[in-house]
Amino acid sequence: MHYKAKVIENVSRCLQCGDVIDYSGRPDRRFCSNGCKNRYHNYRRFRRKDLAQRSVVGRLEKNYEILDKVIHLGLESLDRITMAYMGFDPAYSTSYCKLGRKHVYTCFDIRYELTQSKVKAISIIKDADQDR
Repeated sequence: MHYKAKVIENVSRCLQCGDVIDYSGRPDRRFCSNGCKNRYHNYRRFRRKDLAQRSVVGRLEKNYEILDKVIHLGLESLDRITMAYMGFDPAYSTSYCKLGRKHVYTCFDIRYELTQSKVKAISIIKDADQDR
């Protein structure tokens, strides 16, 4: 009795487009062409960068919402523990400057001072054009 052996061909597919890879060169190729290889790596690099940027912008927006809420409650200062409980992350701001001994930060158009125990002097920056 003779059994016909099934020939299982190891078919590899391109990681970018899914086409079958022609093994005319290296046996461990992962892409069908240089174009697919470049598209694959560019997409991964830019996607990683985009995710990091979205994360930072998301944290800045969260800080802005919290500061805006504090202003609308009529408060000018709050302790850092309460702000942290609300979700405020002092590591994220849009600008920073040191005026004398004061550490002044901004989050878009809201200015605040940061001390070891408080977030104080929270106020909206008035634009010069608004005053006219």
